[in-house]
Amino acid sequence: MSAYDMGILTFWDVPNYGTFAQAYALQCALAQHCKERDVRQIAYLNQKHYDAYYAKKTGKNFLRSNFYKNMWDIVNPKSNYNQRKATFPKYYLSIPHTERLTASELDRTKFDTLILGSDIIWDYSFEIFDNDPRLFGVGIHANKKISYAASFGTIKPGDDYPQYVIDGVKDLDFITVRDENSADIVKEITGERPSVVLDPTWLWDFNMDTNVVVPDYEDYVIVYGQDFSNEFIDQLCSYAKDHHLQLICLDCNNDQYEWCDVLIHQSDLTPFEWIGLFRHSSAIATSTFHGLTFSLIFNKKLAFCASDFILAKADNFLKKLGLYDLLSVKGRDAREMLDYDWDYSSINAFISTEREKSLKLITSTL
Repeated sequence: MSAYDMGILTFWDVPNYGTFAQAYALQCALAQHCKERDVRQIAYLNQKHYDAYYAKKTGKNFLRSNFYKNMWDIVNPKSNYNQRKATFPKYYLSIPHTERLTASELDRTKFDTLILGSDIIWDYSFEIFDNDPRLFGVGIHANKKISYAASFGTIKPGDDYPQYVIDGVKDLDFITVRDENSADIVKEITGERPSVVLDPTWLWDFNMDTNVVVPDYEDYVIVYGQDFSNEFIDQLCSYAKDHHLQLICLDCNNDQYEWCDVLIHQSDLTPFEWIGLFRHSSAIATSTFHGLTFSLIFNKKLAFCASDFILAKADNFLKKLGLYDLLSVKGRDAREMLDYDWDYSSINAFISTEREKSLKLITSTL
């Protein structure tokens, strides 16, 4: 049986920029603040989840269609999305990690400390997550089990929670979550309300990270996400034209935005290039959680296309930043958001305070 000091269990190998960024950031932050500990990502992903991205044969109804639009194109091995397996695994392997583990091998591995999170690892409603009890720490041998910024995603309080979810949450020695909805669920299960902490991407200074690649482009607006309305697109194009900016689409889901000046396919964009394009942009238009997060991290002008799914994860955070009324209104003019007085002094001050709180919570527990 293998043994490790500190293992972080999240969505290892998933070809998604935000998923990679949160894993990388938590790894870097803990390694920096817990220098006496051997911190590693657990190189495990449920086989069904892994096959959703990399298997050669999958069914069209394999995934929840109401969340992953056009998913058949995504899992098609000839698609740009699936071709990223030549890129993403390499970058995950650049993060300190355990040996690659199957489910049975993970069950036989020992950890001094197990950290669950971040991301929506506790949203058991998604079929591809395969109701994997290991995401709740069940069956994993560890002297201490904690969570950092774990999220129940679309699950709501009052749901009929599976028994392994209840057992796993109750067995944790220390719990933090990423959103108020998840805190409500944990309180319902345990009777105690956990602390809500920052997403790991806020814990690491990406502005100073030398792994982040400087792009060849200048004077551009990043477009990252989906379900942009025709009105939003027209407003965005008008803003870009008036300010002499290119629109650069970072392919999020096999997107083919002909209204953008540049389209960068996922198969042609590494995670650190993705972050670099955000860091050096003039403005950002997005509908995703981590698109929103990196827009704020890099202090950018922002147009956010709101959806109930993303607001459920970010609404309380946006309220604390004083941005909820600006960014939560569906159908709000993109130009109005981009032309907002983006004075980041108060936003950065709040984030700095919350970062210290989050780091103190996790490092004191470890």
